[in-house]
Amino acid sequence: MKDSLLKTISLFSKITFAWLILSVSVYAQENPPPTESETFQSKIDLEKTGRNIINALRYGKFGVADFEWKKIQADIYKEEAEYSYLAGAIHYSRLEWPEAKEALAKALAKEPNQEAASFLLGMIYAQEDNWKEAKDTWLETNQISPYNPFYHYNLGVAYYILGEYGQAITSLSKSLEYKPNYSEAKTILVKTYLELGNYTEAKKEIESILETDPKNPMASNLLGRVVYLTEKDPKKALALLKDERVLGWREKKTYARCYFEVRKWRNAESLFRSIAFSPFADDYDQSFYLNLLLNLGLEEKANEFFHFIQKKNKNDSTIAEAYRMLLASREGKTLLYHYFKVRY
Repeated sequence: MKDSLLKTISLFSKITFAWLILSVSVYAQENPPPTESETFQSKIDLEKTGRNIINALRYGKFGVADFEWKKIQADIYKEEAEYSYLAGAIHYSRLEWPEAKEALAKALAKEPNQEAASFLLGMIYAQEDNWKEAKDTWLETNQISPYNPFYHYNLGVAYYILGEYGQAITSLSKSLEYKPNYSEAKTILVKTYLELGNYTEAKKEIESILETDPKNPMASNLLGRVVYLTEKDPKKALALLKDERVLGWREKKTYARCYFEVRKWRNAESLFRSIAFSPFADDYDQSFYLNLLLNLGLEEKANEFFHFIQKKNKNDSTIAEAYRMLLASREGKTLLYHYFKVRY
């Protein structure tokens, strides 16, 4: 009985093994490995479709990008670094940061010199307010491709946001070396010089921007800031104010002071309000805003603000620096060179 059972099990095992061998053989015949010619053709198809996807994402044609993406879902494409990069770009456009980072990391693992993947990875870190990681990533991007002005520019923005002004000047100067009339790089250079108190160099860069683009509102606004800081002439500075909507918080403080000095207190209060209530407003800012409210005859609002700052100053505002960094980060995101549009 025992021998008979063993024979049956042995026979069953042999049949199962034979069936597996046959199945594998049939599968191999139905799905043979790609030939050298097929592999070569798949690379060409991937490159062509990839270009279509990239161009679609650059111009916000997301339906086209998704349609093209569906064309390269066969297994033969998925082992390529380019496929992983394109997956990262698609996820990036959808604001799917974790998935985008995973795909881009795969691309870089397969092809460490994939500069586009490295650049896009840095963009994701910036979108996540992680500027240190963005800076470190863009440093690697610039090592891969040292002659791209946009890579140097974004690295310069990261340095500026992080307060590393010397390195920001170096990166932005490199960007201008490869793209001499790059007004955005000159603008960040101006902001950097202003933080260092180098008004002469700041003014020189502003005049260079206005020479080629006389209607540039940001350059004109910055020139007004320089004029006020160097000449203490509020009327002359206000004459250069072109668009309050593009003012950074530092420029808002300057122009609020200008409005105050020409007795346009309502304009000053409107411009300065967000600064006064911010966690990083200092004693000077708070006193200035109280003075504005009193000059406008808004005693009740002045009392409310006084109680607000009393309560605020009693608390150890540990979030003040974090808030300042978030404001800087938001400014930085608008200043960055964006290669792709995203689906808001």
